[in-house]
Amino acid sequence: MGLRYYLETYGCSLNAADSDIIVGRLNALEGQRVQDIDEAELILLNTCGVKEPTEDKIVHRLEELAKGTTPIVVAGCLPKISLDRVERAIPEYAALLGPQSMETLADIIPRILDGERGIRHIEADGAYKLKWFAGPPDSVICTIPICEGCLGSCAYCAVRFARGQVKSYSIKDLRELVERCVHLGYREIRLTSQDAAVYGTDTGEKLEDLMLSVNEIEGPHRFRLGMFNPNIVMSSIDRLLEAMDNEHFFKFFHIPLQSGSDKLLKTMKRRYIASDWVSVVEKVRKRFKNATIATDIIVGFPGENESDFQHTLELIQRVRPSITNISKYGDRPNTLASQSKDKVETSVKKQRSRKLTKIVDEILIESNKAWVGWSGPVLITEKGSKGGMLGRNEAYKIVIVQEDLSPGTMVDVEITSSERTHLIGEIRT
Repeated sequence: MGLRYYLETYGCSLNAADSDIIVGRLNALEGQRVQDIDEAELILLNTCGVKEPTEDKIVHRLEELAKGTTPIVVAGCLPKISLDRVERAIPEYAALLGPQSMETLADIIPRILDGERGIRHIEADGAYKLKWFAGPPDSVICTIPICEGCLGSCAYCAVRFARGQVKSYSIKDLRELVERCVHLGYREIRLTSQDAAVYGTDTGEKLEDLMLSVNEIEGPHRFRLGMFNPNIVMSSIDRLLEAMDNEHFFKFFHIPLQSGSDKLLKTMKRRYIASDWVSVVEKVRKRFKNATIATDIIVGFPGENESDFQHTLELIQRVRPSITNISKYGDRPNTLASQSKDKVETSVKKQRSRKLTKIVDEILIESNKAWVGWSGPVLITEKGSKGGMLGRNEAYKIVIVQEDLSPGTMVDVEITSSERTHLIGEIRT
């Protein structure tokens, strides 16, 4: 086919993995990815619909691209979450695809090149996506999807409408893919999903067994496990931590809280209480005292009063996660929360976000300072945006070293100082 295509990706690490699958599928069709959009015969946008600001950004981009003549394929979550808005933004689209309909690229691309427009294939095609996975070129980082879909029914989330039921890839297939990626030179391997905790709930396999299996693969690589919700891992957290108790795993744990108020967690349909989250965090820290705990908070969820917000502030100050991602609540299409009559004023959401951000930044600065004087291995992965080389230590903390090193190199580093966003280290000789 020899088609020159341009691909843009928005959203989470699972979307990044989907883009690598799109690339693999198009490689099999003899497609050629180009970095200059003006050279492309086809433009693909792999979209995200998790938050309104991201959707707004994508819609604006589609409106810009609609002015040109190059055919546009809109893939990913947004066509399944905000179909009407996508179609208004780009009425003359070439095709709309969902996250599970990439197999159809082989069928639709010849039709697009023949001039057909308005092709819609957003429902799952049942194909086994993983077979098309192709890691990104010119990088030592790759993102491997272990499963997609979730078991939740969160009141604010529209992604579940796009991703659907849990579909886990087998330990055998994932092990083979990881071995291939290690052989190809990838050194930071991100094991991603919507919720890693649901891995195997559809197949009978277990997340901890997957961790044990990939740990057997020899090499200088490191794994980063993606986000998991606390309620599903409550019964297996000890086994999971034991499986990750080796040098192959970054001690990085993304465990969303969303609110410190049990009343609000119930309204959100989160299926756990704040003390459950604390219990999981404490178990992680008991096993790995230097672990990085990352979490997520939604401020201004419908019905959140000052007391609810204070519960969140107090919990964050007490537990002190290293990283707290803060989102101001925004309606997503067809969600339960979007129909609430108890919305929080925008000005109040902004004020609460500022207050929490101040505390979170103080915790992050303090957390980073505690690393000064530490020494140990750091995996160099890429050039720093402001000079030097960027690497990750055992807890997935960003470490900047002012040396000319090849990505993929493992070096012994001593942390000499810290900033809010990163640590600064010197190579030990």
